[in-house]
Amino acid sequence: MDIKRENIFDNGFAYFKEHTNLTKAFPINEEMPSESYYIIWVKKGMINLLVDDILVSLDTNQMTFLTPSKKVKIIENHGQVKILQFNRAFYCIRENDHEVSCEGVLYRGALGVPIVEIQTPKQANSFERLLGILAEEFEIVDSIQEEMLRVILKKWLIKSVRIAKEQRKVVGHYKPRVELIQEFNVLLEKNYRTFHKVSDYAKLLNKSPKTLANQFKQLEERSPRELIQKRVILEAKRYLMHSSLRVKEISNELGFENASVFSNFFNNKTDLTPSKFREIYRK
Repeated sequence: MDIKRENIFDNGFAYFKEHTNLTKAFPINEEMPSESYYIIWVKKGMINLLVDDILVSLDTNQMTFLTPSKKVKIIENHGQVKILQFNRAFYCIRENDHEVSCEGVLYRGALGVPIVEIQTPKQANSFERLLGILAEEFEIVDSIQEEMLRVILKKWLIKSVRIAKEQRKVVGHYKPRVELIQEFNVLLEKNYRTFHKVSDYAKLLNKSPKTLANQFKQLEERSPRELIQKRVILEAKRYLMHSSLRVKEISNELGFENASVFSNFFNNKTDLTPSKFREIYRK
């Protein structure tokens, strides 16, 4: 059950919101993907979200982190939630990742939806204290309000990164492999429109394609090839569902040499032509 309360900072360009209304954050009739980053903390109960094509189930004291361009649908809502919502103008994860180190850990683009579990009263109290400070700062309207809110958000992200890394139980010789996968995720999100081959990313990472694939296999992750294809297909689906671009134009946007190559790739991965996929979705 949602409690209708919302705090908002909005200067007409950058915005940051703290609220408890899940349906307000993700309206039922919203057709386009969101332009916001989200932090969703289920404080009590449970919720189920469909994030693009991934079912995300969150129970009490679990958090998830969503990037812009995600299409989110509420499947079940039986929880009390706290939601932090902000746009790139308020805080851009990619440009400022040197400050919080959360890209590829909390914000993974299309490569998955992380779940961070708050496991101890100490952790829960730490986030509750941040919420209390946030509530105070939303009420103080002055020249430094925006920066104060941004500092609190960064603290939240840093605390979440620490918990996420601890829960992955990264120790010893496994740590470099996990860091390599995180770096790959970041590179893929930046370059999927340009680079479609494992060898492209292996070169950026100063690894051989075989070494890169083996590192993923040892951690029981999807292969780099699968992740690249999944990212391109997801973006293609978004264009087909939410834009009026022709197949040829989508092909150009995604870096294919021509529409025929793109259509064959899409058909091979979905068993549908791009035109048929769009037709089915719009029905």
